[in-house]
Amino acid sequence: MGLLDKAFEQSKINSLDSSDVKDLGEACNELDNIRMTIAERKAEIKQLEEREFQLENEVIPSMIESAGVKSLTLMDGSKVSVKDQLRANITMENEDYCFSRLQELGLDDVIKNEVKLTFGRGQDSDATNLMSELQDRGLYPSNKKAVAWNTLSKLVEEQIAKGSMTSVDQEKFGVFTFKKVKIERKK
Repeated sequence: MGLLDKAFEQSKINSLDSSDVKDLGEACNELDNIRMTIAERKAEIKQLEEREFQLENEVIPSMIESAGVKSLTLMDGSKVSVKDQLRANITMENEDYCFSRLQELGLDDVIKNEVKLTFGRGQDSDATNLMSELQDRGLYPSNKKAVAWNTLSKLVEEQIAKGSMTSVDQEKFGVFTFKKVKIERKK
């Protein structure tokens, strides 16, 4: 059998009949339609989340504030209140300052210190040695410090209340406040 004959035989094996082509086309169209529907739904969810944020952080707090109340009870018995919330975030740029400040305040116990070292093949036994032994051998781990966002936020809020945090501290700690609407439905 010549080279052309082999190519012709191979093409017959890989060919689809018209019903196979139709089924394949329908499956491809269905996949495309599902992908478009998913994209549309994601866009709808994004719009809903934006409206939720607007209602929770702007519209309802503004209405309650202009009414001159801290909370109110709806006709169905649900209680609506607005609470000021605080968040803090340490950026890489401000890590040294923030960690030093936490140490100065005696609050460095909230700092998590992660030491990580990547070993290559055949270095499993090295992984059990102490960090100093690894550095003596020329293996240098990365060292990452962090404070969990919820711990940091609570701690910063407490320090602001105590008067221990200056405006510079608050700026470096990325402090921002926002309103949080709470709706308690009557059971």
